[in-house]
Amino acid sequence: MSPSGDRLRRMAELAAHDGGRAAAGAMAREGRNAIREALNRRSHRRGTPTPAAPGQPPARISGALMTHIVVVPAVNEGSYRWVATAGSDGILPYDRIQNLGGVAGRGHRTTLPPRPYIVPPVRDLRASGRLSEVGAEAFRAVVHGR
Repeated sequence: MSPSGDRLRRMAELAAHDGGRAAAGAMAREGRNAIREALNRRSHRRGTPTPAAPGQPPARISGALMTHIVVVPAVNEGSYRWVATAGSDGILPYDRIQNLGGVAGRGHRTTLPPRPYIVPPVRDLRASGRLSEVGAEAFRAVVHGR
């Protein structure tokens, strides 16, 4: 291949590399937004029973769960494969039990039903096609912006 052909191929590889990273990051941010939106659908005052039915996201009291949904930046996992995630940062002691259910409280006398708030919004986002659109838009913006 000619020197100019090598240069063009290298430019295309860099664009694909950077575009993949941008797409993964944009998709994770969209996932974070969908999770936060699900956590913001219902609210109630502290000390009152939750209006969230089992199987539905927990109702907001302080908004702490929502603010602890974060994006883990994209990591290269091989040839043109980037992975970025969105989810809980794990800081709140009750995020896992709200999401998966379990026994809690003083003396472990309270059983909380699962109130999944991470997987369902992302699953719905993926099923709608929106996640793919966001990834493609971010990829195109990087590749065509060169």
